[in-house]
Amino acid sequence: MKFGDTNFIGVANVEEYRSFVDEDWDLDILLKHFGYETKKGNLLVFQMTEEGIEHSWNINVKIGADENISNCFRRVIGYLKVTNNQLFLVDYDCLTMAAQFKHEKVPDENCSNYKIDIKNGDYKVEVIQYYNVDENEYVGTNQTDISLNFIETSNFQPVENHVFWCTF
Repeated sequence: MKFGDTNFIGVANVEEYRSFVDEDWDLDILLKHFGYETKKGNLLVFQMTEEGIEHSWNINVKIGADENISNCFRRVIGYLKVTNNQLFLVDYDCLTMAAQFKHEKVPDENCSNYKIDIKNGDYKVEVIQYYNVDENEYVGTNQTDISLNFIETSNFQPVENHVFWCTF
């Protein structure tokens, strides 16, 4: 994932995600909005850095591969609903512009390049981060920065309404 602000990145079901928040949103309001959409299964958002470091993330997407990874920087499980046979990787620029301006859409021009073709259904999403951008260090492998593993499930589990790895 290149360009844009990648302090926060995410995966969105753009058909269901309600992006607009308010023309005058602040970070607390925005994070609560992300959390609400996460709980509904429309969005997963991850804080990728505590130091504000921009990085072009190398993201490996797998569908149906339940990985047993023991050595990584960090790992989390979330759940998403797919309703239009596609998801999009999104960055902070895309999410914040659409949160502030009703005419802005998710995905924006940049993030429209990061489409994930996937059949409709409910998915457990295993997110494995190998690269710690704050320390410029790989843990486990240096072949990819992040793996996203989508495993279809009949047991959708809404997660807490928050941004993963968020320190705010």
